[in-house]
Amino acid sequence: MRASRLGLRGRVLAGVAAAALVVGGTSLAAGAASRGHSPLRQLAASVGAQRGGPVAGRVRAAGHASGGSTGSGGSVGATSATPSNQPEFSTVDNPTSLDPPVRVPSTRPVVVTIANHAPFGDGPPPAVTTTTLPKGRWAEVVLDVTGTEKGVQYDRLCEIFAGPSEIFLGVTPEPTAAGITWHVQKDVTGYLPLLQGRQTFSTYVDNYTNSTDTGVPVITAKLLFYPAGSGFQPVHPASITNPALGGAAIDETGPASPAVAPGVPSEVVPLLPAGATNTLNTIGTSSSNTTVSATVTLPHDVTTVTLDLYAVGQIGDEFWWGLSPAFREIEVSIDGQPAGVVWPFPYVYTGGVNPLIWAPVTGIHTLDIPSYRLDLTPFAGMLGGTHTISLTVVNNANYWLGGGSLLLTTAKGATGGRVLADTLSFPGSSQIVTQDANGDSNNPVFTESATRSYRISGNVTVGHRTYVDTVDQQLQFENDQSNIDISCTAACYQWVHGEETQATSETITGPGTAITRTDHSSWTIDAPNGYVPDSGGFFLPAAVNQQLTDVASQMGGRLPSRQTSLSESIIGYGALQAGGGPNIQDGDTTGTVTYASSDGSAASQVLYQRTVVASGGVIEQDLVQGG
Repeated sequence: MRASRLGLRGRVLAGVAAAALVVGGTSLAAGAASRGHSPLRQLAASVGAQRGGPVAGRVRAAGHASGGSTGSGGSVGATSATPSNQPEFSTVDNPTSLDPPVRVPSTRPVVVTIANHAPFGDGPPPAVTTTTLPKGRWAEVVLDVTGTEKGVQYDRLCEIFAGPSEIFLGVTPEPTAAGITWHVQKDVTGYLPLLQGRQTFSTYVDNYTNSTDTGVPVITAKLLFYPAGSGFQPVHPASITNPALGGAAIDETGPASPAVAPGVPSEVVPLLPAGATNTLNTIGTSSSNTTVSATVTLPHDVTTVTLDLYAVGQIGDEFWWGLSPAFREIEVSIDGQPAGVVWPFPYVYTGGVNPLIWAPVTGIHTLDIPSYRLDLTPFAGMLGGTHTISLTVVNNANYWLGGGSLLLTTAKGATGGRVLADTLSFPGSSQIVTQDANGDSNNPVFTESATRSYRISGNVTVGHRTYVDTVDQQLQFENDQSNIDISCTAACYQWVHGEETQATSETITGPGTAITRTDHSSWTIDAPNGYVPDSGGFFLPAAVNQQLTDVASQMGGRLPSRQTSLSESIIGYGALQAGGGPNIQDGDTTGTVTYASSDGSAASQVLYQRTVVASGGVIEQDLVQGG
């Protein structure tokens, strides 16, 4: 069951004291939390824990917020740098995300508002709208989310559900005194079975307010239904011979179907643990919630199965990549049998590590956290009837929010089949070597590694035709940490480097069918950081460098062969002195993204490139090429 909605990191733990500090014109939250070991944890304790608040800190500029212009078509958009006679972050531009824009038809969309300027104050209820959705030959459905906020506030989770199934997860940026506006769009075509007929939508922002934390996010969310046209075809049903699904997600077996010809599932089945009202629930460390399980009853004509999984670390496990052990594995089982794993991406929220880094350029995928799509088709032939799907997080330090829905394709008659091979076993584990710098156990150096390689194969019979689906996956994880005074009884420092690689392939063979889908991805994160306390406050120097690369391809099937690639990187630095010395607020961030897709024809080629350079809260250059 889901824990009470307490913001990104939950309630302050027992014994926590919180105070407000003011650095120049900037407000900060200060407090103390448990697990105050290593600078990353101590930074979180010092600037993050408060009722309902995040572990990481926040900065609030006292100046106005002005939206930086965005270049397009190879032009450069720029805002003026902060004048030399003004402190950095006295002006903060509106938040911006590097994620590539959604590609949409030129047809005029039908707009349905599902949250209309909904304010989220102190422990707010969800904004609920029940509406009848339009009928049509849609080519694409896009979720459009706009937020505004002013004052002082932590970053907060924002969640949107269609019925009980989650369709959006993101983090709100931290506001300024004068106010900010942010905007994201997400391709939700893959959820089309939920976006028909009469439906209830629930929008949550896990916010809490008090005399210091005054910010109230106001959210407007709309669904944009785009009719077919301008080269965009109506959606088509996905199938065992055409398995690619539309919509934005981290698909671990190949590219999503092209936006111009999206595939959609036949049904979306929510995973609802007993007593839960929606699919995002707490995976904790107590005996009652270490594993979250949901019982589902599925039709007897299932041909493909994809788990659409949302999962994010919270409170003690927000900075899982900076802990020891750092290895995390989300394990998925069906009726107790290992069915797949997800090795998560290290999201850094808009107040994470050092909040100056993320104003105004936000971390990779932070404003719109995609779901992981895990292929469970090898089990499809045996899934008719009632089954139990379970999720567990290895090395969970308390806690994770996780859950999702099954995206099914079905046939017109009963199917059958069995699992032919399953070499996956639980639990996963890592190896850690610890050495003490200068022979001092308070200065540990950790070297951690993990690998996995497994195959799951199964068949499904549709009428007199039998298809075999085989998933092969190889994963590698490394994490290296050096710590000076890990207990943080005085000035302490930490250097963290993490990396992961993944190679996955799916093959589908059967009568007239030979499909190969592949995905190769990698990420790295580097975060040197420190915590230097004094009698009147603390000094926080930090940097975060993130990189994500993904290359996916599909060959065979009814659509042309296709390849997509995505590369994103963030290089950020922040230094903050809070009390006890000069008012230091220094930060610079550069972000780049390149996205490309093609099915081999010149007309299908898409290339998008963007570089954003920000200094002291102001976007100095925003260069966009392609579209």
